[in-house]
Order: sequence, then C-alpha cells, then structure tokens
Amino acid sequence: MLAAPQQGIRLWRILQELTPLEQDALLYLSSAIFAIGQLFISTQADYVQWAEFALIPYAFVGLVAFAISRHARARSSRYTRVSLVLSLLVLCLVLPLSVSIAQRVNNVPGVHAQDEVAVIERCGDRVVHNQNCYLNTPHSVGTGAQNFSTATDSKAFVPYLPGMIIFGIPNGLTIPKPLRDARVSLTLFTLVVTLVALGLSRLSADDRVRLFQFVIILPTGALPLVTGGDDLPIVALLLLTLVLSYRKQPFIAGLAGGVAAVIKLTAWPLAFGLALVQPHQPDRRSRLRYGVGLISVLAPVIVIAGLIDPKAFFINEILFPLGLTKIKSPAESPLLGQKLVGLFGSQLHLYVVAALVIIGAELALLLYRRIRPATLSVMTGYVALVLFIAILLAPATRFGYLLYPANMAVWAIILRKLDRDLKKSVTPVESVASSSSVSQGRT
Repeated sequence: MLAAPQQGIRLWRILQELTPLEQDALLYLSSAIFAIGQLFISTQADYVQWAEFALIPYAFVGLVAFAISRHARARSSRYTRVSLVLSLLVLCLVLPLSVSIAQRVNNVPGVHAQDEVAVIERCGDRVVHNQNCYLNTPHSVGTGAQNFSTATDSKAFVPYLPGMIIFGIPNGLTIPKPLRDARVSLTLFTLVVTLVALGLSRLSADDRVRLFQFVIILPTGALPLVTGGDDLPIVALLLLTLVLSYRKQPFIAGLAGGVAAVIKLTAWPLAFGLALVQPHQPDRRSRLRYGVGLISVLAPVIVIAGLIDPKAFFINEILFPLGLTKIKSPAESPLLGQKLVGLFGSQLHLYVVAALVIIGAELALLLYRRIRPATLSVMTGYVALVLFIAILLAPATRFGYLLYPANMAVWAIILRKLDRDLKKSVTPVESVASSSSVSQGRT
C-alpha cells in the first residue's frame, strides 16, 4: 500500500536532481505528447489546429534542450533556456494565434475561437453603445467564433464579472479587425502583467523562466491563449498579487487581487485566501491593508454592476454558472459533479447542486484545519488543492480550468524559497511584537 507514495517521493527527488535545462526538456517533450493527444482526442477544430502548430516545435525544442544540457555550462544554459522559450513563444503562441485571427477575418469556414471570445466581444459592443453588458433575458449559450459577425452570441449569457468588459471593448471600436479580436487584448494583457510580476519578483532567473513557461509557453498557457484566453489574465494578476505580497506591499497587492476578482470568480479563492497570510508588520496591519485594497476595487464594481440591473446580474452570474437556468452552460467534462447532476435528472438538479456545494465547502474547511496555511506559499498550495476539488465537483466545468491548480501548485513549490527569505528578514522589532502578542494571548 505504501509503494505508490514511496515511488512518488522517489520520482520527485529524481526530478529535483535534474538541471533546469533537463527539466525544460522534460516539460517540452511532455507538451509534445499532450499535443499528440489533442490531435487524436479533441473534437474541437481550434484545439486540433493549435496542436498541429505546436507539436513539432515542442518536440524539436525539447530534444534540443536535452542535447544541449549534456554539454552546456551552468552559466550559458540560462541564455539557452531564454532563447528556447522565446522560440516557443513565437511558434506555439504568436504564430497559431495570428493564423487563427487571420482565418476569422477572412471568413474561412470553421470555428476559430472558443465560445468565450464572441461572448466577451458582444459584452464590449453593448457597453460601447451605452447598454448593459448583461442581458435581462438571455436565451442562448456561447458558440465558437467563425468570423466577426455582431450577430454571433448577441443573446448569450455572460458568466463573467464586469472587469471582463475591458477585453471586449476593442471589438466595438473603429480599429482594424485583427485588433478587435478579444484574444489580442487578453494575450497582451497577460504578457505585460506576467513580465511585470516576474520583473518585480525576488526569485532567481531560473525560477522566473519556470514561472513564465507555465503561464505563457506550455499548454497551460499557449493553448488557452490561442483558442480563448479568458482565464490567463486572472492567472497573471494572481501571480502579481503574490509577488507584491512578498515585497511587503499589501495595499498594492490587494489592488491587484481586486482587479483579478472583478474579472472572474475563479480569482476569488486565492485573492481572498491571501488576506489571511500577508507577511506581518510590527503593527500587524498588513492583512487589513491588503483587504482594504482588495475590497476598494471589488466592492464598487460589483455593486454598480448589480444595481444597473439586479435581475440580469443574478441570472448571468449566479443561476447560469450553477446550471439553474433552462439553458445550461456549455462547459462540460466527464468529471464527478457533472456526472452526478446528469445522473439524478432535472427534478433533483437544485438539490444535487446544493449537496455538491456543501460537500465542497466541508472538504475545504477540513483541509484548512488540517494544513493550517500560515505562509503565502502554503496558502497558494492549499488553494490549488481546493480548486482541484471544486473543479471535480462543479456542476458545470471543463478540463481547461485545471490550469489554475496546475499553475498554483508550481507557484507554491517555487515560492517556498521566498518564505525562507521572509523569515530571515524579520526585524528585531517585528520579533518582539510577535513574541509580545503571543505572550498576551497565552495570558
């Protein structure tokens, strides 16, 4: 019974002993295998097209990285790693995205983007024309974008928070068609925020490259950015929130977390979780400052959006994602939550959803009591685990959401180094204040 955990620990130790370039080779070759899987398994044309572009670059660069790792010196391998990352950025992201947008501009038959792209663009169109983003009586779900027709998804549900509007606004402006595609603004925003976060971080160059790989270069980033991309700005903003928290800038970190939280609900677990573990200051106000920053962005945006049309907001943001409308969300996957909802039928739908929510909340609370996250990295790992459980139990979800726990798990591992630095940087005043508060609590 102990064989599997022991083998897992042994494998983890072997991976840790590899050089960064050898680890890169393993990640790129694994990505090539993933691309092969998309070619044979995926039923979505845009996923298949991305795999056709990405397969050879991942495989070739993986082999190159492995070959160079046999001879490269430690110092020169860093520049090699960056060069290989940049080549994959062009071949697995920029090139397939450009081709997909060009096909859409020229009305080439077929689906060239995921459902969310046209939904976000229609939301932006309405706002540009002084209308509410959320429809009071939506009666359709998103469909894959084939061209730039404004009729596509014009009556669809919008299961995104108001911050997502900014990525749809370019489509309502008089600019060249390629720039109107929501994926352009989503990708540029993700790249800029990720680079800012990595530039501000106090991590080593090797660790920064690793984070950039997961957010942008590997299938966790490149595939969704090319086909849809609505989750990647959240990932980038949450990474920035963590970096600012480690820099002991809680208010600004809260602002970044607040921006993520007003774009999509998937940001909330980590954005709110970080309020519990902000690095301590002598007056212990860092958590409060983080919370003020978070709420100062989140509260007014949500309140204003809700007051414009409470019914429309409730239908789009609560009922539709929970599968409680007549028209169901197109987000599907053969995971436990959706299987249970389908098994018990429509009559018991509400009760099954309620039961899944209660079970998920109980598991999250149980894990919290067990783990007791007290540092930023441990909280990030805890949220990754909770999100994995939530995706497993959600009544409407898709495999793509796994990019959240995947990224956060990597962050939790890498950021542990900064936790140690924080402990070393605690000033005598902070130590005395902490000791004093502990003794008072015991008294």
